[in-house]
Amino acid sequence: MAASRLLFSLCTALAVAAAAAAATDTLKQGDSLTAPATLVSSPSGVFELGFHAPDPARPARLYLCVWYRDTQPRTVAWVANRVNAAAAAAPSLTLTAGGELRVLDGAAKDGARMLWSSNTTTRAAPRGGYEAVIQDSGSLQVRDVDGTVIWDSFWHPSDTMLSGMRISVNAEVRAQVRGPPERMLFTSWASDTDPSPGRFALGLDPANPSQAFIWRDGNVPFWRSGQWTGLNFVGIPYRPLYVYGYKQGNDPILGMYFTYTATNTSLQRFVVAPDGRDVCYMVKKSTQEWETVWVQPSNECERYGACGSNAICTVVQDGKAKCTCMKGFKPKLADEWNAGNRSQGCVRNPPLDCQVNKTGDGFLSIPNVKWPDFSYWVSGVTDEYGCMNTCQQNCSCGAYVYMTQLTGCLHWGNELMDVHQFQAGGYALNLKLPASELAGSHIAVWKIAAIASAVVLFVLLACLFLWWKRGRNIKDAVHRSWRRSRRSSTRSQQSAGMLDISHSIPFDDETEDGKNHELKVLSLDRIKAATGSFSESNKLGEGGFGPVYMGTLPGGEEVAVKRLCKNSGQGHEEFKNEVILIAKLQHRNLVRLLACCIQGEEKILVYEYMPNKSLDAFIFSTYHFHSSSFLWMNKYTDWIVITVGEQILKSEVS
Repeated sequence: MAASRLLFSLCTALAVAAAAAAATDTLKQGDSLTAPATLVSSPSGVFELGFHAPDPARPARLYLCVWYRDTQPRTVAWVANRVNAAAAAAPSLTLTAGGELRVLDGAAKDGARMLWSSNTTTRAAPRGGYEAVIQDSGSLQVRDVDGTVIWDSFWHPSDTMLSGMRISVNAEVRAQVRGPPERMLFTSWASDTDPSPGRFALGLDPANPSQAFIWRDGNVPFWRSGQWTGLNFVGIPYRPLYVYGYKQGNDPILGMYFTYTATNTSLQRFVVAPDGRDVCYMVKKSTQEWETVWVQPSNECERYGACGSNAICTVVQDGKAKCTCMKGFKPKLADEWNAGNRSQGCVRNPPLDCQVNKTGDGFLSIPNVKWPDFSYWVSGVTDEYGCMNTCQQNCSCGAYVYMTQLTGCLHWGNELMDVHQFQAGGYALNLKLPASELAGSHIAVWKIAAIASAVVLFVLLACLFLWWKRGRNIKDAVHRSWRRSRRSSTRSQQSAGMLDISHSIPFDDETEDGKNHELKVLSLDRIKAATGSFSESNKLGEGGFGPVYMGTLPGGEEVAVKRLCKNSGQGHEEFKNEVILIAKLQHRNLVRLLACCIQGEEKILVYEYMPNKSLDAFIFSTYHFHSSSFLWMNKYTDWIVITVGEQILKSEVS
């Protein structure tokens, strides 16, 4: 019994060792790989190369495939003999002396039919020969002993894009490849279980390789990524973190290409599905199962030309498309458009001014869009103004965009195809329009500005009217009070030679607020006592009509005393007008006039004292002109407010 157990253990160990020995990543020159043997990528064993039957209902139809080793169900990333399935029970893969891979429908020694080849036999084998190696990236390479790669499955993809692959207009070209360079396309399977080429293919646009297309039946556009901006494709406004990783590069042979590098360690793949969608899958680590994380197209607007030319497609409920002619355009076939057939798109109405020998064309910015197809680069333009100007001068230019990321100028003709407007994301498109259409586009803006200005002007005029009406009553009262004041002052001067102690002179009439207004009259001696005989130490400053002093009245109240210069040119009438103006403007937000004095040639006004405050402090205050109540005003309204304010506040301390 013990001997039997020992024998069983020994056999198991030998089987494991044999399997480990068989699990190699390399096929040497002259060797063959025959089903069910496989090659396993090194060092991590992520991918496996061997013969596989994708259709469980037809297990005899075998294909040479690269698949993920540890995911279930088996997921194929690349297929060699897509057109010709092997019918034999044991097809084989061989590597010739010239470095050519061949899939045979049987054993090579039996003269089996060749189903597929890498087509790389163009020169004699180097010393040491060639070898075929499966990489952890999923790439099957043929290389010489020095590591020079002469063929790579990444140059000839099936339906799947893996991290590290390059996509370009042409497949990678080497001196060993015979014939013209083939176009690099990712071609869908015919069905989920049939790897033969399907109806859909993804590749770069030969006319504009900065954008990717999915074509149906060879050359019918089905989906378009939009132009590459240097950061992303304009037609893909939202991508999860794991979908980022595309980079654009240039190669002397390939020209412009894009490559994708996964941003994390998760297994990811992009697949052109049999129904034409580009699908991103990622392995869920907890279950090692694939989950769909991103799909294009996912709604009707993402399908190419859903609304025809010169129309904007927006997504409404359930992913349906809503088509709207661009501003300045109308449906080309109105009856069909109204019946729901939007494929013919829209045409200009009216024409551009330049098309009828006029000037005045301008541009309207359309936000959040996928730029149209058929763009072309304009060389020699280094800023947006130059981009706009060259489009304006070219009557065949219908729109422009200046790309700051790539420092480039894009123009379009007058057929703007496949424009999708997003709720968020996308980029602005500058659409050329005649002057008549541009004027209409700004009506709403002018209405808002006009209404705002009218409201402000109405309020200001109403205030000025009330100010004027109230001022007439006050002015009459001040005149009468002034006459009484002068008579009283004259009598006092005749008896005492000066105005004595301060007293109040009430205005004869009541103003509209129902309050009597009074103005104190101080003697010159009292003012001299308050200011230290107009001491220089009490001087606050000097304006155009004279100096201003700080003073202290007997009760301790601090005042500002404005002493008019004798040569200021302001006579009794001007002095009286200033008193009237200030009397009319008694307000809690304005400096108050407390008293006045007129004696001989002296004309003096006594204000309340406002430390460190002046008109410029209020006008340029951060609070006043950066608060939310002022932000909505335009420059014109600001000018009105400041001008009126200056007139109202001109009597403040200079």
